[in-house]
Amino acid sequence: MPTSPTYMGLRGQNLVYAVTMCCSIGFLLFGFDVGFLGGVITSAEFLNTFNNPNSSLLGFLISAYEVGALFGALAEFAVGDRYGRRTNNVIGIIILTIGATIQATSFGTAQFLVGRFIAGFGLGIVSTVIPIWLAECNLPKSRGRMMAMQLSNMLLGLIIATWLDYGVSFYSGSIQWRLPCAFQCVFSIMVLCLAPFLPESPRYLAATGQLDKANHVLAALRGHPEDHPDVAFELQEINYAIAVESQEDGSWSDVFKDHGVSGWQRVLIACVANFFQQMSGVNVMSSLGPYIFENSLGLNSRDALLVSGGLQVYYFLSSLIPWYVIDRVGRRRLFLLGSMGMGTCMLLSAVFVGIGTKGLGYAAIVVLYLFQTFFTLGWQSNMWIYPSELLPLKLRLRGGALSVVTQWLFTFVVVEITPVMIQNITYKSYIVFAIFNFVTIPVVYFFFPETARLPLEVVDLLFADREGKRPSIFRVVKDSTNKAFVAEIELALEERTKERAENERIVDEAKHAVEHLEKSV
Repeated sequence: MPTSPTYMGLRGQNLVYAVTMCCSIGFLLFGFDVGFLGGVITSAEFLNTFNNPNSSLLGFLISAYEVGALFGALAEFAVGDRYGRRTNNVIGIIILTIGATIQATSFGTAQFLVGRFIAGFGLGIVSTVIPIWLAECNLPKSRGRMMAMQLSNMLLGLIIATWLDYGVSFYSGSIQWRLPCAFQCVFSIMVLCLAPFLPESPRYLAATGQLDKANHVLAALRGHPEDHPDVAFELQEINYAIAVESQEDGSWSDVFKDHGVSGWQRVLIACVANFFQQMSGVNVMSSLGPYIFENSLGLNSRDALLVSGGLQVYYFLSSLIPWYVIDRVGRRRLFLLGSMGMGTCMLLSAVFVGIGTKGLGYAAIVVLYLFQTFFTLGWQSNMWIYPSELLPLKLRLRGGALSVVTQWLFTFVVVEITPVMIQNITYKSYIVFAIFNFVTIPVVYFFFPETARLPLEVVDLLFADREGKRPSIFRVVKDSTNKAFVAEIELALEERTKERAENERIVDEAKHAVEHLEKSV
């Protein structure tokens, strides 16, 4: 009896777990990189090395990483689908490692900024490609859970960064900041040792005409022989979705076109989702936690590191909740719950910090801890998987890259302005983020379709023409939450896929008959 192909001796769900683990290590590195400098900038050794920068320059030393990530995502937008998801991931990790090395060996501000930018450039590539690679390899019923798992690893990276910062603070000398900079390379090496031996995205292979390879990869990921009917049917569904989309040559301008499936509208929604995630204020705590606890709540330097380290552990534990609810509750409900909770927490923080008593300072710490719980529920793994589910295959990489550009642009804005905001408008800084969270709620309710547990190709059909007319976004949102209607769409996809396969069979038989007739003549 034929067996399914394997990668690293793995097939089926075990192979999917291996892809998820590789993606998770990449996001662990992501979390470490976002978090480690937040503790380093309170180090006297670091500040002396770079001539005690003011709050503006200090903000830029951190946010140069976000600028680099923005340009890395723009590079993916420009390159598009020229290279595979796996290949792009490896390229991004190599660039990130070069940047980490430059940071760890820096003796001046300019050199450190260059290292931060290069490392950020690599992360911009990685953070664009990883969610797409993961979504395109997974089954619909487990996409959210797998993304939740890798986002928990991102938080594990934050924990490692924060406690490493705390540990090296007891040592004298430049090891206080050089070791955290160099430690990025540990995770890079792990990804580089694993990624080359894992499968490419079957949807990327199909979209680039490599159907035999796509069939081979699908068989391995589903744990079936290559000639299994389930493998053939899934590949036919992918090919049908590719056929639904228009066939113009790919270019950067594709993201502004319709492609018969409301392409540009879906890219816009993905960008808006990334915008609201960053304006929630989450990176205030992730990148600047020790600074906030020291300058906004009045803790000393070491206590600020300790409280920030505890926050990251709590953040990680909270991130385990989405493993069990993300694919059951759905994307929209979690977005709404998260925004309501985060807005309330930011508003309470403004009140507690504004009054300014010691007891309310501790209450503000508790509320900021709760903020992280609502973020993990609503806008962590949920948001990272959403653009990959929402975007059509033709636009998945470029549209995903543009949405990540949006994320890194506003991450830069938040990280750059927060130290200045804390100094100048103090507790009112929290009110700004509270307003953004509350504004998010009606936007999600009216404009964000449900994508949880839907095959990626079914999402395409929700946006496609019906009776010669394109549905409005309000209609798509309503239909996406109607289980009966979604079931009809899935049935229609199955029927159209079978019809297309039958037509292809008839065409093939006709070709063979013509060839036979020509030989007879």
